[in-house]
Amino acid sequence: MVISWGRDVIQSLAEAAAATPCEHWPYRERQPLFTGKLGRNPVSLVQLPVGAPGTVMFMEELIACGANTFLGLGWAGSLQRCAPVGTLLLPTACIREEGTSPHYFPDEVVLAPDSDLVGLLEAAADAVGVQTLKGPLWTTDAPYRETRTKISAYRAQGVLGVDMETSAMYALGLYRQVRVCNLLVVSDELWHEWRVAFGTDELREATQVAERIILRCLAVDLPTE
Repeated sequence: MVISWGRDVIQSLAEAAAATPCEHWPYRERQPLFTGKLGRNPVSLVQLPVGAPGTVMFMEELIACGANTFLGLGWAGSLQRCAPVGTLLLPTACIREEGTSPHYFPDEVVLAPDSDLVGLLEAAADAVGVQTLKGPLWTTDAPYRETRTKISAYRAQGVLGVDMETSAMYALGLYRQVRVCNLLVVSDELWHEWRVAFGTDELREATQVAERIILRCLAVDLPTE
């Protein structure tokens, strides 16, 4: 499964994978789902609602339908000068400030992505000539409470960026024993006066690079456990 929170991204990936709309998916108007095949791998691509609760709710249903591997392609705000707009982030640890993951694990449980998917994404990024930054990510339900104090504190701890889904997705992956890993494109910068790049060519081009990475991953056979 590839999931994203942008309809244009899912439609672009579906076209590249020659995937077609799934007629039995009950949410097809609101959250379109496409199915196809790359190499020997059956693949599905779906747009999910922004935020941890909706994302995890739909992932639960997809797992019940047989999905066992999830690659997320989304966006994040950067907390670090070394990660300007367009940088690709691979979250490998989580600061949990969303309300969904505690329903799966208590706060002391360490959440991380599937190591095979991390390696797969890194290799695919190398193949297209770009680098990714790995490190901790802050996930929050309250984007308008990303205060300067919190930003400064998490920046000092080496946290790369902030999004609204990753920690909950990693919790679900651990709980349901499915593979999950996100690739996030930096869409805005928070370490100085807020710089937003949504709707710019700069972000659009970086997202297209991330799409190429995802497509490379979809054609690779993952090791079986």
